[in-house]
Amino acid sequence: MAAITIPVQTPASDTGIRLMNPRHDLPAVVQLIELGFGQELDPVGWKMLEQLQRVARGSVWAHLLLGNAVSPSGYVWTERGELVGNLSLRRAVPRWQEGWMIGNVVVHPDFRGRGIGRALMKRAIETTEAQDARWVGLEVRADNDVARGLYEALGFRGVGQTWHLIHPPGAPWPTLPVPAPLWRPSNPVDAPLWSHLAGRIYGRRQRDIVEVRPSLYTFGGWERKIDRWLRGQREWAWLEDAESPHCAVHVQTDKRHRFHNWDLLLHPEEGEAAARESVARAFSTLGHRRGWDVITIVEEQSALIPFLQTLGFQRHRVLLQMVLDLR
Repeated sequence: MAAITIPVQTPASDTGIRLMNPRHDLPAVVQLIELGFGQELDPVGWKMLEQLQRVARGSVWAHLLLGNAVSPSGYVWTERGELVGNLSLRRAVPRWQEGWMIGNVVVHPDFRGRGIGRALMKRAIETTEAQDARWVGLEVRADNDVARGLYEALGFRGVGQTWHLIHPPGAPWPTLPVPAPLWRPSNPVDAPLWSHLAGRIYGRRQRDIVEVRPSLYTFGGWERKIDRWLRGQREWAWLEDAESPHCAVHVQTDKRHRFHNWDLLLHPEEGEAAARESVARAFSTLGHRRGWDVITIVEEQSALIPFLQTLGFQRHRVLLQMVLDLR
């Protein structure tokens, strides 16, 4: 994660905005994130929060294995020395797009309505402007009217939505057909095919915010398999066996935290038949672990959403991707 290089003066008092010091502030930031977002976290979110907690506790192994990946940078707001607000800020990936991403905008409930969130956002925007950024992006719950109103007042506009769906643990599954022989296992050289398909699914500016790029899809290979094994994970990835695939399925199973994460890419022209086939391909990997949570994120126009709902998937949240163009 790129460090913020804009010099910021520490307030003369112990109230106001300052740069976050990950080593010093992380325990309080983790508590604030859990307080602000705990009710909306899915198993993936709880896993990330657990990793933050391990780093915050000062675990040597956690710092070695997770520190660079999960330690946030950004700004905090302190009130008489108490950390009551946080905003994370990082460069968007890939860096050549010259974008920045804002996340974890949270204010302690007892201090909301005082302009702290607005002040943190304005400072973050000023920082990215000073870095000559092209744009700033973020995601917010579509039903969070207060946060959306703030971001819109600052010039952000919506560029797309994604649905986060969960199949609850132990919920019954209907009988699904055996996947048809139209799939082939994916390998690292297929990454551009995955990226191209994702580019057809998400709008141009939405792709910036969800950070679509080939490196997300380098499935297969011994190095990746060993890395997943060390992390207590297994994964499977398939592509439609075609020159320009319209369907792709990636399943990752986290054995330590007992959940499955599905990435289902379905071309916008495809309907329920292709959705059914994609889900059947993903479902076939679950084996004796079918009683665990299944989490998937799907673009809002996809035919996958209504079909997944017929199988007992529940809407967990809808996230709105927003962008502020700076130049």
